[in-house]
Amino acid sequence: MNKILILLLFLGLTTHAQWYTFKKKKYESETTFKKDENGKIIFLGIVASDSLPARDTLWQNAKVWLKSILNEKGDKITDEQYLYGTIEASVSYMVYIESMVSKYPHGKISYKVSIDVKEKKYRYTFTDFVFLEYQQDKKDFKYYPISGRYKGLENERFGGHQGAWENHRYNLKKKIEAQEANLKLEMKKYKIQVVKPQIKDSLQDAPVIKTKDW
Repeated sequence: MNKILILLLFLGLTTHAQWYTFKKKKYESETTFKKDENGKIIFLGIVASDSLPARDTLWQNAKVWLKSILNEKGDKITDEQYLYGTIEASVSYMVYIESMVSKYPHGKISYKVSIDVKEKKYRYTFTDFVFLEYQQDKKDFKYYPISGRYKGLENERFGGHQGAWENHRYNLKKKIEAQEANLKLEMKKYKIQVVKPQIKDSLQDAPVIKTKDW
C-alpha cells in the first residue's frame, strides 16, 4: 500500500513539474515589456485618424471606458482636466498562486492609466505597475495585504515564488494588451449627445498647464 502511495505521489509531482516547465517556457518566450527612461514597464500609444469622433466625444468615451475597468475597492479616477483633455485613473486587480488543483491569493497589482485627447487624436499610457503581497491571517484564515511589501513588475525575480511571479508578469501583459484593444474600440464610438462638464472660473480650481507637447 505504501509503495502505491509513493508511486502516486511521484507521478503527481512529475506531472506538476512537467506542467510548470511547459508554462515557464511559454512565459519566458512571450513576456517582454517596453520600458520608459526610468526602467519602468510602460504601454503607450498615440492614435490619430479623421474617422475618430470629435474631441468632446473622445473625452466622454475615455471617461466611460476608464470607469468600466474600475473593479477593485480603491480603484478610482484620480484626475480629470477637461480643458486640457486629460483624465487619469488608478486601477488594480488580484493575482493568485496556482497549481494544477488549487489557488490562493498572492497579492494585488495596481497601475495607472492616463488618456489625453485632442481633436481627432488621443494618447493612452499604462504605467507604474506595482505588486502588493498578501498573507493569510491565522485567526480568520482570510488574506490581507502586508504593509510595505511592494515590488515593481519590471523586476524579473521573486524569491520563493518565481513561478507565480512569471505567471503574474505574463498575465499582466495579456491583460493590458486586451485593455488597449478594448479602449481603441470604445474611442471610435459616436455619441448622439455629448454633455460638457461644467468648468469653474476660480483661479484656485484652474487646472495645471501641461507644457509637454505630444
